[in-house]
Amino acid sequence: MRFVSGLFARYRDAFGGLPQLTWLLCLAAFLNRCGSMVLPFLGLYAKEVFHYSPKQAGVLLSIYGIGAITGSWLGGVLTDRLGPVRVQVVALAASGLWMFGMTRVLEPGWLEAAVFVLAVCNEAFRPGSMSAVAVSCDAKLRRRALSLNRLMLNAGWAFGPTIGGYLVSIDFSLMFWADGGTCLLAAAFLAFGLGGFSPRATPKPADEQPGRPLRDRYFVWLMAANLIVMLAFMQYFTTGARAWNDHGYGERTIGWFVAINPIVIVLFEMLVVHGLRDRAPLPVIALGSLVVGLGYLVLLLPFGPAGIVVAMAVVAGGELLQMPLLGAHVNDHAPAHARGAYNGAYGMCFSAGHVVAPLLGGWLYDDYGQATLWWVCGGLGALGAAMFWSASRSPMSRVGPPQAGNS
Repeated sequence: MRFVSGLFARYRDAFGGLPQLTWLLCLAAFLNRCGSMVLPFLGLYAKEVFHYSPKQAGVLLSIYGIGAITGSWLGGVLTDRLGPVRVQVVALAASGLWMFGMTRVLEPGWLEAAVFVLAVCNEAFRPGSMSAVAVSCDAKLRRRALSLNRLMLNAGWAFGPTIGGYLVSIDFSLMFWADGGTCLLAAAFLAFGLGGFSPRATPKPADEQPGRPLRDRYFVWLMAANLIVMLAFMQYFTTGARAWNDHGYGERTIGWFVAINPIVIVLFEMLVVHGLRDRAPLPVIALGSLVVGLGYLVLLLPFGPAGIVVAMAVVAGGELLQMPLLGAHVNDHAPAHARGAYNGAYGMCFSAGHVVAPLLGGWLYDDYGQATLWWVCGGLGALGAAMFWSASRSPMSRVGPPQAGNS
């Protein structure tokens, strides 16, 4: 009982102290992600409905990534000009309506165009979401606030693919209706449920240079390291899902495999982030990157479905060490008047992963086999870890509230 009460106290401390507004913003992210079905099943949709090969499906997912890069950049720019809440409402409403329209797409050429537009709308939401959460609380709470946002996104991600696996086994068009409906629900919640909270961007001080994240060498180095890790991390819901399907696992089982990651994040991320509140972020981020790579090496072991479950849990462990701390560090590093631009560039890094990861994974899987793909993922995790460790030696890494002694 003492252990249980102590564990409960730790969870209470991890989640406590955040303002109600932060919780409401994160709840909107949860509502949106509850319907996440189109992206995790897009490759299988292309295979079953349009008869795409693995390489063709990889190209389709890469087109999504190109649209996501565009959407992340656009969302970042609009966040700094219009405000983060307004951008989220527009992006979510556009995504929902567009997904309804995608049920009428019947030709491959139109599918590629529709996927591109969907990605622009979907990813324009991300910079606004991160920026709104970042400014909804004191700077010393930012790491936990952004971790809560990620937790809510992952909680929704646990529902979306799992339910989606059942829906697509009936009819693939159902995933568009469910995903689009939750987007519209989240848009309505943000528009009417925040009590008028609609922050505008912080004006740029007259003596300060404009915030240009792509000219910030330190930031660019972090994003390069993050992209390298993302090329490995994203394989579990891109080429990995196709590989498991080819090895006899059905859509429902794959939905559960994909759901392991967000379940681990929901259960443990806030607790871990709270426990690391006095740690400098980049060494922990480097460790997380290494663990992501190790998770994929577990897939090389002959343990069948149990090995996949363990591997996905290890990959999730690496994610909860890397991604929440990196997101908070980016927001601490960014100038206040350019936070949207930095979050947009941060989102572009993930979107670039959506372009390259399926192409890389599809090529390695088709031409060299599943084992080679997992070995490469392990190497990418190690390389990203080395780059993050190198960045931790820079004086630029020692800024912001989350550093030791400042939280």
